[in-house]
Parts: sequence; structure tokens; C-alpha cells
Amino acid sequence: MSTPREIALRVAALDALSKRVNKALADARGEAEPLFAAVRAGGATQIEVTLPSGDPVGKISIKAGQETVRTDEAALLAWVLANAPEEIEATVSPSALSRPDVIAYVRKLHPDLIGQKVRPAYRAKLLGEVNDAGELVSETTGEVVKVTETIKADPTGAFALTFETAKKGKPNGRDQIANAWQSGEMSITDLIRPALEAGAE
Repeated sequence: MSTPREIALRVAALDALSKRVNKALADARGEAEPLFAAVRAGGATQIEVTLPSGDPVGKISIKAGQETVRTDEAALLAWVLANAPEEIEATVSPSALSRPDVIAYVRKLHPDLIGQKVRPAYRAKLLGEVNDAGELVSETTGEVVKVTETIKADPTGAFALTFETAKKGKPNGRDQIANAWQSGEMSITDLIRPALEAGAE
């Protein structure tokens, strides 16, 4: 049975080392992401994780760059003015919104502050009908107008790690790594040495 002094040292040592291991993990992830971004840009989506023996223990899944759809609000507004003008509503510059009868007042005295926008519900409906090329097609005239553009960012190297599940006679990936460490097949010290030498932040 451990003495209070022995267990105190054990707690302190494990706490100190856990901070070094966590830093080593953060550093490894930071080093991995640019490399994984290049791998994903080259067309690969996964990297198999294997022990020095060649046994698979998991997979790295590299995320694609994010896609952002940018709407050309002027083109959308022009399309709705031409095809569904009843779906346009008046808007007022925020600088005039403190007045109770603002729209009527501003329309009469300051028409330059009045703008137009597509009603939100109709806007959402139209954007749901945009084709793969980002275009809206008028049912009455057949006119085609591009109103959205999909911007695809380059991969950042962000990734997810999944471990092999346990199979008949074979432990899961995490346990295989622990077993490889305990058997001396791989050195955890070598993996965390940079963090150990640098000290935890």
C-alpha cells in the first residue's frame, strides 16, 4: 500500500507529465495539418495509421476545405424586380430607424435613404431553387440570371482520428498502441521528447 508521500509524488508526476504529453499532442497536430492539407489537395482523403510492425490501428480522415455560397444581392434583387415585384419590400437606412413613422417620413422627405430588399421568406424560397450553376431561371421569360457563387476554400489540414475497433483476437487501436509501447516496439519518450525538452506552456 502506498504511503501518502508516495501517492502525492505519483499524482504530481502524472500531472506534470500529462501537461507535457498534451503539449506534444498539440504540437504534433499543428505539424500535421499543413502536411495533411497538401495530401488532401492531392486528392487523398484518408491516411492509414499503422504501428512499426505494419498492424493498422486507426485512420486519419482529412477534411475538405469549407464551401461558402456567396449571393449576389444586386443580381437577386434585379431578378425579383423583373419577375416577382410583389416580393420586394421597402427598407430604410438604419440611421433613420429611430423615428416612429420612419418609412413614410423618409420616403416623403429623404427618398435617397429608402432602399429595397427581397422579402426574407421569398428570398429563402428562391435560393432553394438556384441550380448547380448558381442561376435562377424565369418561368415566364426563360431568362437566366446568376445569383450565387460557391467559393471552395483550400483544405486546412483539419482532420479526425478514429481508432480500429476490437476484432476477434485483436484489441482496439488504442490498446494496440499501449501494447506496442509496453512491449518496447515503439517509444513514447521519443514521441514526446520535444515537449519534454521544451517544457509545457
